[in-house]
Amino acid sequence: MSKEVFKTGPFQGVDIHDAFASSASSQEPVVVDLGPIPWPANLTPTPAPLGNYSPGEKITGPLDVQADALIVLYTEFETQALLDVFTQDNDWSAARRQQWCGYAHNFANFKPIITGISGDTALEQGMFGYLSAVKIGTKTVVLFKSELHPKVNGDRLPFVPVIQQLVGELAPALVISTGTAGAIGSTVNCGDVAITSAARFHCQVQYPTFPDIDTMSANHTELTNNATVNTQYVNYAAANLTKLSLPGLSQCYNKLQALPGYSFVKRNTAPPAIYVTGKNPVPGPQPMAIASADYLTVDDNNNSEGLQSLGIMNDTDDAFAFYAIGKLAANKPAWLSVRNASEPQIVAAPFPPGTSTAEIVDALKRTAGSIYGIYQYCTTLNSAFACWGIVAGM
Repeated sequence: MSKEVFKTGPFQGVDIHDAFASSASSQEPVVVDLGPIPWPANLTPTPAPLGNYSPGEKITGPLDVQADALIVLYTEFETQALLDVFTQDNDWSAARRQQWCGYAHNFANFKPIITGISGDTALEQGMFGYLSAVKIGTKTVVLFKSELHPKVNGDRLPFVPVIQQLVGELAPALVISTGTAGAIGSTVNCGDVAITSAARFHCQVQYPTFPDIDTMSANHTELTNNATVNTQYVNYAAANLTKLSLPGLSQCYNKLQALPGYSFVKRNTAPPAIYVTGKNPVPGPQPMAIASADYLTVDDNNNSEGLQSLGIMNDTDDAFAFYAIGKLAANKPAWLSVRNASEPQIVAAPFPPGTSTAEIVDALKRTAGSIYGIYQYCTTLNSAFACWGIVAGM
């Protein structure tokens, strides 16, 4: 019997009984209006044409666009938060999506390996996702809101060849994969950001088309690249911009504390930090890497899921994107993971003797899911500020 999955929303394709997803879906995210942002002179993000394509055009051939950077987005609330920062308009309605270009090159060729098309408007219309562009200073940034996700579209991982095709056509100097993540270790708080050029797989599924992913996951192999970050404007963002998220984070905290069992979550009293690999890494023993699972994972003070040797944040996308880039035959761009903690490490009392691992993990996921459900938008504002800082410094 096939499992019943969420048809829409950030957990589209995920089992409706998944403890994290069901808990998160029971909450409404706090969404705030940032108001004016004090950008440095000549570095305000501004809308830009996507090459010579018309707004709303469905692109069925190879992309003919020059891009300095590509930013890959995943969920709707993550996209809204980045749009708030980059355009001062967080609308992601059907009308806004129709102003973006649909990326559809070779959709018919990839369609046989895509599961979960039904219920996704873009995929049903033969598009992998949506494209738009902005300028930051002299740099052209292409934004790609992906409708493909490693954890939901089948073990043939259509996300991988589509990212390869997209990156190959755009030929950017840098690819940034960004959005929410779970903190690993006790240092990172909600809204903090980690910028890293290392990733690891943490997979449950076997991938016959990509057996080296199975091997890398089993061996905890680190994927790395030579990306470097000029931190001038990342530092500016940390000093001047992340504090703009504090009113929203305060609302998140107050809303969360109305629920029982969340006294361990810290109120944001100082502007969230932006940690950069090789420059100001997160203090503590966890490696500055993103741990990408093909299911929803949670770190806790007992290291119940064994994440603490793998990275400083956990997500479900970045290692797959970076694997795809690493397999390109030529013109491989640098890549960075830019992830904000939408939930901190979960602090749980010892479980009674005899509690199964599955019961422990589900309990942790229920706790973490509610935090994510409330904090996902306001924390992602800071990833967007970090992305701006990276591009401004290119």
